[in-house]
Amino acid sequence: MFLLNLTLAQFLALGVAATAIVVTLYLLDRARQRHKVATLRFWNAPAQVSETRHRRKIQQPVSLLLQVAGMLLLLLAIAQLHIGSRGRPPADHVLILDSSAWMAAQARGGNLMQQARALARGYLRAAPLADRIMLVRADALATPATPFESDRAVLEAAIEASEPGGTALQVRRALEFARETLRLHARRPGEIVMVTAGKIADEKPGSAVATANLRVLLVEAAVENCGIRKIGLHQPEPEPDLWEVFVSVRNYGENPRRVQLALQFGGAIVGSRRLNLGAKSDENASFRFRSRAAGTLEARLLVRDGFSPDNSARLEVPARHPLRVVVYTEEPALFRPALRALPIVEASFFKPAEYDAAREADIVVLDRFAPGGGVSSHSIWIEPPAQGSPVRVRAVSANPRLRRWSTDHPLAAGLRTQDLTLDSASVFQPASGDAVVAEAADGPIIVARSGQQRLVALGFHPARSALQFDLATPLLFANILRWMSEDVFRRWELSAGSVGSVRVAVEKEPGRVAARVLDGEGQPLPLALKGSTLEFFAGTPGVYRVFDGQRETVHWLTLPEVGESSWEAPSGAARGLPSRAAVTGGGRDLWRWLALCGALVLLAEYLLYGSGRRSGQALDRALPAGMPAAPKGVLLRLRSVALWRRAS
Repeated sequence: MFLLNLTLAQFLALGVAATAIVVTLYLLDRARQRHKVATLRFWNAPAQVSETRHRRKIQQPVSLLLQVAGMLLLLLAIAQLHIGSRGRPPADHVLILDSSAWMAAQARGGNLMQQARALARGYLRAAPLADRIMLVRADALATPATPFESDRAVLEAAIEASEPGGTALQVRRALEFARETLRLHARRPGEIVMVTAGKIADEKPGSAVATANLRVLLVEAAVENCGIRKIGLHQPEPEPDLWEVFVSVRNYGENPRRVQLALQFGGAIVGSRRLNLGAKSDENASFRFRSRAAGTLEARLLVRDGFSPDNSARLEVPARHPLRVVVYTEEPALFRPALRALPIVEASFFKPAEYDAAREADIVVLDRFAPGGGVSSHSIWIEPPAQGSPVRVRAVSANPRLRRWSTDHPLAAGLRTQDLTLDSASVFQPASGDAVVAEAADGPIIVARSGQQRLVALGFHPARSALQFDLATPLLFANILRWMSEDVFRRWELSAGSVGSVRVAVEKEPGRVAARVLDGEGQPLPLALKGSTLEFFAGTPGVYRVFDGQRETVHWLTLPEVGESSWEAPSGAARGLPSRAAVTGGGRDLWRWLALCGALVLLAEYLLYGSGRRSGQALDRALPAGMPAAPKGVLLRLRSVALWRRAS
């Protein structure tokens, strides 16, 4: 037995004060008064009247006791007398609200997020008002929405503002965060309350989840779902206008489904498949289409289910413009084999006399020719004349021997030919900033210059020298074109998938990979290299670019991450909303009964002793006319007894 609102000392002080006031008022109200009464006896006034004083004393102790008892009962009601154990002191709790992508699924009672909000509000109402609660939104990350807060209005506003995210729920990460928060910041650690639908991402095995203070509020709803997991877009090298598309579809439900998959590019249907999906199984479909123009590629599942965000996925396909190469030469047959080996290259051949500086070209090849006025695009100079050469020609060497390639430069990548004797070659004098790609005994014979307009000068003609039958000739041309137009030769791989952790296979050794990841705003993201796998985390939908040497992988992470596993709450965890008696310690509140008893006691005292100036007739007139005779007679008799006791 204990008092909730007052301590024992406070209750005794208030009780003594109330009793003293009642007794004082009782003595003042019950003092003897002079009354005139009728009599038939006549008497003479004595010669001397002695005045006597009577000490005040309690005339009606029962009335006083009733009044004091009624006041004490009302005071006990105000103090909230409880029967039972006092209960625990205020505690701090962590309320974890599942905000994963799956919470947007539709069920019979609305979406799962609405049901989770209702359960969270129910826990707020059940928890004692003195307890503080922290709201944590959990998907792949655990994000605090409020600090430890006792204001229920603030907590309810944070619950209403919670919306489904894009990633799947990581239960272990959320529970570990809650345990650490209670350990470090709670006044007195309370419960960890998990409000979830139970769909989680596959988690790595680890330590067992502690269940001593865990409570689970499960949103139970059966939702059937089929969705697109990933779209892969690849361009084979031999055909630059051909795209290969791979689509992966999964049935997350318990029943087999038959669905229609449609593929659109630029609003036009380019493919369609009918897929038979078994329960909890995947199915892949492949398509091919040709286009060099940019456009939107969209895969759509023509199905109705409880979770629509993963029924369609789209990505932007970049334009594939050919590399326009203009060759000014008197012998075009020397260049056709090397340039036609690259499908992305569109070569045009003109004689030196037909040179036009306004002719549109990405790269200009000048074969033993130097136009006046310079070149406004990337250029390849082959045996340039000394008078018009962009790189100063120091000398012309006869029968020079090729001795070394600068393997650290992109133009010499893969070139290892040495001790090769040329018929003749121009020896250059590189300017400051020029890179030497190849050199003979007399000096540099291939020089590269970087800048807005890149330039390569060759002191010999590859197709007219001993290199014409060597594999180094087409490889050298390919390196030059790739170095001058990196975007054209970049191998594109595009994919549309779900947010979360993304793994990309890299080709080179980890120590030699200059890899980087950029988000949609061009900001770099942290990454991890594990062997030949690059991994990064995307927490929000968007476009992410992975650069790995000459390869660029574009990831359109716009699909939600759907959990494929169902979380089973530990057997030791509490379930459902707690009762108010459980959270307050089990004491039974008696204030309503005490207030009722106190009011009844004061009413009885008033009826018996409170209205002495009213006569029995007045009371009789005040009673209802239709009142039964027996109760009416009892009240009149009680009134007569009260008047008799007052007169005595």
